[in-house]
Amino acid sequence: MSDKDDRRCDLHLHTNFSDGLLRPDTVVRKAKELGLAAIAISDHDAVGGIDIAIHVGRLLGVEVVPAIEMSCIYRKTDIHMLGFYMDYHNPDLLGFLYKVQQKRLERAQKMVSKLNQAGVALDIERVMAIAGGAALGRPHIAQALVERGLARTMDDAFNRFLGYHCSAYVPKMEIPPVEAIGFIKNYGGIPIAAHPGSYNDEELLNMLITSGLMGIEVYHPDHNAAKTEHYLEIAQKNRLFITGGSDCHGGRKGRLFIGCVTVPYRNLAAMKAYKGIP
Repeated sequence: MSDKDDRRCDLHLHTNFSDGLLRPDTVVRKAKELGLAAIAISDHDAVGGIDIAIHVGRLLGVEVVPAIEMSCIYRKTDIHMLGFYMDYHNPDLLGFLYKVQQKRLERAQKMVSKLNQAGVALDIERVMAIAGGAALGRPHIAQALVERGLARTMDDAFNRFLGYHCSAYVPKMEIPPVEAIGFIKNYGGIPIAAHPGSYNDEELLNMLITSGLMGIEVYHPDHNAAKTEHYLEIAQKNRLFITGGSDCHGGRKGRLFIGCVTVPYRNLAAMKAYKGIP
């Protein structure tokens, strides 16, 4: 690959198979419109949208990287772990993800029950309909609240009802991030710490590195210039893969983010070389 290669990649995208608004094929078509060479479909605890995206990507000439974003907990803080190039058809992996989906449903039911007890009239059936079979998450409950006029915006729903500090909040299924690293590797994947600037825990990041972390999502909308430089330095010092992306949820956060943060194709090529992928 030439040093003059100017192709760009967005390696963190969500679809309606988790809490994104767009279908996998729509995400790929938008990436094509933006001139992106490659994208990663990285839904929360779900891999169902990958094959659709790969198929459309082949038709349109957009490389689609199979990925996942695992939801982890460390000291009551949400930590996300990206896994690239896992064997996402593996029956054991799919069985585990099914269990995670069931835990997500139980969590949503508990949150809706707490809202009902507080006098906020919301039906779990409507939340499930909004999710449409996708991995249930707080954004689906927030959307239901907005739809019913019980919250002005998604942010308002989180600030008043669903945030960590709110009475209706219910913790996620606890998957320690170190276990997620081993899990991703066990299924042939490359574990990457997603947007570490969102939790700013250097002790944790160092622990993850010594536990086998293989990369850091250096470039992310939540990382300002100082954070980006900081995590770039850590990744280079530890010889870790460097990734980045828009973390697009298809407009749930107010606008379409696809392609607002990208990385050079050489960053993806490094992971592909490690995996022996042409």
